[in-house]
Amino acid sequence: MRLGFFIFKKMETIEKLKQNAAIFLPENGLEEKINQSEKENRKLIIKLGFDPTAPDLHLGHAVVLKKLKQFQDLGHQIVIVVGSFTARIGDPTGKNKSRKPLSIEEVQHNAETYISQLSKIIDVEKAKIVFNSEWLDELSFSEVIQIMSNVTVAQLMHRNDFNKRFTENTPIAMHELVYPILQGFDSVKINADIEMGGTDQLFNCTMGRQLQESFKLSGQIVMCMPLLKGLDGKEKMSKSLHNTIGLIDEPNEMFGKTMSIPDALILEFLELTTDFSFAEKEEIKKRLEDENPMNIKKLIAKNIICQYHNQTEAEQAEQFFINQFQSKNAETKSFVPVSISSLESKTNEIALIDLCAFIKNDITKSANRRLIESGAVQINNEKIIDPFKLIQLRKETKIKIGKRNFYELQ
Repeated sequence: MRLGFFIFKKMETIEKLKQNAAIFLPENGLEEKINQSEKENRKLIIKLGFDPTAPDLHLGHAVVLKKLKQFQDLGHQIVIVVGSFTARIGDPTGKNKSRKPLSIEEVQHNAETYISQLSKIIDVEKAKIVFNSEWLDELSFSEVIQIMSNVTVAQLMHRNDFNKRFTENTPIAMHELVYPILQGFDSVKINADIEMGGTDQLFNCTMGRQLQESFKLSGQIVMCMPLLKGLDGKEKMSKSLHNTIGLIDEPNEMFGKTMSIPDALILEFLELTTDFSFAEKEEIKKRLEDENPMNIKKLIAKNIICQYHNQTEAEQAEQFFINQFQSKNAETKSFVPVSISSLESKTNEIALIDLCAFIKNDITKSANRRLIESGAVQINNEKIIDPFKLIQLRKETKIKIGKRNFYELQ
């Protein structure tokens, strides 16, 4: 009876670890590694490597990190490999051109920021954090050649990005070909049992498995998580595409960004970004069939904020959104103050187009003009479509630009 219960719990644990994972290599490798760890009475070494190319983490990173947390909660050893050496090469993964290498100073700054943000999800104190420059800087050239001798050019050309660039006659530098080999060697040095990453890292992760076997080690399991789509619903979430929800974004920003996702992205966000139970997710899916999608987005937004902030701030962010974007009562809205003196107008009036261009300076003057002419700009709740209409510069004048931008002259 007790043995049966133990087997059931073990199977349940494995199924939970497999949840949402997109790729396992080999297919039954996770079960084998867990059995091996029990037999040898040791913790599994779970590797996640990252090149500190950008300082901030977002919900796309969190998909992998939350899976790491599951392994950590089971008592296994998480090893974060900071690509302090490989970032100075530039990972070409998913790129149709080479990526600019980072300086040592940029690598250090980004790594420190990244590690501090990891604590939003995993227990950094229990994780082991290593820098691959510790061993890659020490390699002699003959040792590099020996490592590279385990990989063929044909194997490297199996990578979609390399293959595409080769076919299109786009230059591929030699240092880019070396990148996945060096990342794979990291797995040899830490003797990883499982390497995790997004599906775009599949080739690099399998390279680690191949090199371990070349060095007579047990090959790691490759476990890839899906790539979360960004706010546009088209490309993967990426800081360079400006479509992210950052783990350190303010609650109001998190809520507003989540509410902006296309309806087609709701199920993906529900599965990959929330920590609702399986039963709760199933109930939400049923509600989505005949309920306003906006209500479901609010549930998802509040759940995300609870994970990275707290329940109180989640509720406050929801109320802020309602007041700011759903309520027609101007008294409930939050207005950004604009100092009249900062406008540097020589008279007590200014053309509407110049006022909007000064206030909404994150878009072009032409874009501001289009907003005015389309009726998207209001002064004291009055819609104005003439870009050159003169506006009196009086305190407490309220300005609305687009759907979400509210200002008040002071």
